[in-house]
Amino acid sequence: MKQILFSIFLVSHSILFPQSEIDSLLNSLSTMKEDTTKVNKYLTLWEKYKRIDQNSALNFAIEAEKLSKKLKFKDGLGEAKYRRGVILRDKGLNVESQKYLEEALSIFSELDDLRTIGFVKIDLGKLKQNQSKHKEALSLYLEVLPIAKKNKDKNTEARIYNYIAAIYATQKQYVEGIKNYEHALKLVREINHLPGISACLLNLGTVYATILENDKALPYFKESLEIKESIGDKLGASRIWYKLAMIYLEKKQYNLAENNIKKAYDLVIAVDHPNHFFDVQYGMALIFLEKGEHNRSIDIAKKILSNAKASKYTTLSIRVHRLLHKAYNQKKEYKKAYNYALKVIAISDSLYNQNILSVTNDMEAKYQNEQKATEIALLASENKSKTITLAKQKNERNAIIAFSIIILLLAMLLFSQYRLKQKSNDKLKELDRLKSNFFANISHEFRTPLTLIKGPIEKLEKDPNTPLSIESVKMIKRNSNRLLNLVNQLLELSKLDAGSLKLELKEGNIYKCLRVAATSFDSHAEQRNIYFKISIPDTVLWALFDRDKLEKIIYNLLSNAFKFSEDSSVIICKVDCIDTSLRIEVIDSGCGIAKENIPFIFDRFYQVDSSTTKEREGSGIGLSLSKDLVTLMGGTILCTSEINQGSCFTVTIPIHEIKVKTKIDVTSSNEMIITNTKIETFEFHKHDSRDIPTILVIEDNLDMNEFITQELIKKYKIVQATNGKDGWQKALSNPPDLIITDLMMPGIDGIELCAKVKTEIHTSHIPVIMLTAKAGLDNKIEGLETGADDYLTKPFDVHELQTRVDNLIKQRQKLRHLFRNTTTQIDPKKITVTSLDQKFLEEVLSLFEANFSDPSFGVPEMQKALGMSKTQLHSKLKALTNESPGQLLRNFRLKIAEQLLSQKEDNITQIAYKVGFNNLSYFAKCFKERYAVVPSAYYIHKTK
Repeated sequence: MKQILFSIFLVSHSILFPQSEIDSLLNSLSTMKEDTTKVNKYLTLWEKYKRIDQNSALNFAIEAEKLSKKLKFKDGLGEAKYRRGVILRDKGLNVESQKYLEEALSIFSELDDLRTIGFVKIDLGKLKQNQSKHKEALSLYLEVLPIAKKNKDKNTEARIYNYIAAIYATQKQYVEGIKNYEHALKLVREINHLPGISACLLNLGTVYATILENDKALPYFKESLEIKESIGDKLGASRIWYKLAMIYLEKKQYNLAENNIKKAYDLVIAVDHPNHFFDVQYGMALIFLEKGEHNRSIDIAKKILSNAKASKYTTLSIRVHRLLHKAYNQKKEYKKAYNYALKVIAISDSLYNQNILSVTNDMEAKYQNEQKATEIALLASENKSKTITLAKQKNERNAIIAFSIIILLLAMLLFSQYRLKQKSNDKLKELDRLKSNFFANISHEFRTPLTLIKGPIEKLEKDPNTPLSIESVKMIKRNSNRLLNLVNQLLELSKLDAGSLKLELKEGNIYKCLRVAATSFDSHAEQRNIYFKISIPDTVLWALFDRDKLEKIIYNLLSNAFKFSEDSSVIICKVDCIDTSLRIEVIDSGCGIAKENIPFIFDRFYQVDSSTTKEREGSGIGLSLSKDLVTLMGGTILCTSEINQGSCFTVTIPIHEIKVKTKIDVTSSNEMIITNTKIETFEFHKHDSRDIPTILVIEDNLDMNEFITQELIKKYKIVQATNGKDGWQKALSNPPDLIITDLMMPGIDGIELCAKVKTEIHTSHIPVIMLTAKAGLDNKIEGLETGADDYLTKPFDVHELQTRVDNLIKQRQKLRHLFRNTTTQIDPKKITVTSLDQKFLEEVLSLFEANFSDPSFGVPEMQKALGMSKTQLHSKLKALTNESPGQLLRNFRLKIAEQLLSQKEDNITQIAYKVGFNNLSYFAKCFKERYAVVPSAYYIHKTK
């Protein structure tokens, strides 16, 4: 409803209502029901009549108010009071106007109708302005102005600037007044609001007329007059005719002045506006006086004075009496002129006395006010001092807060800069780490095949007469091809980065090319018992493609599939052509890739497992190269994977098939499936029964493992393991005399394996040689710190490896020989290498010292006391002393017996029982085996 009322209000300011429409509205009122629609009719009629008949407009507002009260229609009630207040203000009834405007404001405030609240405040401001309360008026205008600007309500904004300009004009600040009027005019012209345009033009003309620039004023008045007449604003048009008449009177163009004043008079009679009616009558009397038509001027002046309403306007009365004085004086009727002069003085004196009384009253009130003001000032002074103090405190607090905020902002800025720098550093560190890992891995990839190539060649160089075996030649070829492939991949990456790698397109059968590339993995699949299925159509797909790059893509994908699949798993290579795209799928049932790692697997140098314990070798460039090659061909590569379920790589490459005569490729079958078809038979492994030291070789590269084995097997028994976990189990179950291990291995790397060996009591005595492709000093120190006895960097010299193995074996043999030396006192520090072995041997000797005299103390008791199995105890003591547990205990007892015999502490029988022998003949036999002489002879020899 509010929107309807406002639309009526706004439209009415810009549309001229024909009389027929007004008559139609009036006729419909009598038949309408008393509801909100009828209220709206009254308000619409108010809009139509407010400029042509203010009394009728006022009556319609009163009727709307009554009906709204009856219907309890708040919106309508507020609108009716508001419109009633506007008419009362225009009629000069300021007190009544203020009452209704304030009531309307209260209603719209309850309704929270911000827009209409703004309208009411503007009209209240206009009322205050009419009462010369310019400060209050300006306050109301400035309160509404920002809201109007925010809502882009140019009409309301123009009204406010118009009223502000009037305040400036009243205060004789004409320049500012003109400036604001022109701004208001610009706004209403933009929205083509005719009533607003005419009001602004009228006001501008009035200001220029006031400052006696009539030539500037006339165009504004005339343009305003045209609009007033076009919209039926009789009161406005009457005012303009009056102003034009006064201008022409001043110019002494009396006929024009008379014509204009008559037009003003005809219009003002129709609208019944007392103030303006008296102004028009006075103007007519003044024009006739200037024309010399004294009688007509006197008649009009007397009519003004005879009107009861005119008597209320003292200023008007003085002006009329002066005019009569002047008229009679010009007629030379001096007595009448004198009488009117006296009346002017009397009225002026009356007005003066009223002013004096008013001034006296004002002075008395002012005195009382000053007294009160003095008291208030004293209180205000105290409050002011308090306020100043509080303000000072507040300012200090605000300064502290502002300073804190500035410090905080600076801190945040610095922290932000630090974080950005840190992120940048982190990215650089991550890039350095990736590059370091890449170079470490690529060096491992290079050093291992270089060792396998270099070893047989050096062997051939030392002994030219002994030719290399077929297996050695094949191993050299395999590893040469491996190096060549690595170098080619690095060159491809370099060309890709430089943008110099181009496609070399040639015609060919794509299906055949991919089939040949895939079948090269057949033997590998057979060796590992992998179900390898190749699904490629047996038709011919003749097209332009780059054979070399396509083969590299399929090789990399299949290599990865085999690398990350366990033995006896499933790998599928599927190829087909859909529309104009070649689709290649490589599916495996391997370990899979975690979802969070999939977005990075095609990044350069990235490896899902980049540690030294990674399950498979790799440089981190294969998939990156494949993706770059696929992108170069205009294709895409995607990966889907689940942990422990496997992965699927899908390559899609656009191709342009060349139509040729269809033929069957007889060299292939529809599907090539390689399965484990050979019959598994039980293989008897030849047992090495030689009584020589055992060496455990742990190396995940099968060629390297076999190469080391073949070089050492002539002098040592060899046990092989392909990863750290397997090697550790073999070292525990059957401890070797020496371990050779690679640093980078799946599961458990060489560092961790060495730490396990050296901290486990059953294996701590075993020397360890570590092989690695990491040639850095830090890597070597890390390996030695974990207890490795020696460290060899790939590629190594085979002779150097043999020499180091021999030296470590001989070193351990010397220590055991030292223990067996009968003339040497047992000292664990001299016959052990590690602190753990020393501690173990000290514990054994302490056990012997505590129990050697007990005949029932034997190997089972030793096992129980030391917490070791029979095999573990035997292996450990054999490795440290080259004696079994029983031998070691017996020899310890015999050594104590020999010391007692040398000191002649007792006779032979008693000494034998003291050292735990309860059989004298067995004691004599053992003593003779140990010292090559029977106890009695030894005793006699020592007594001489």
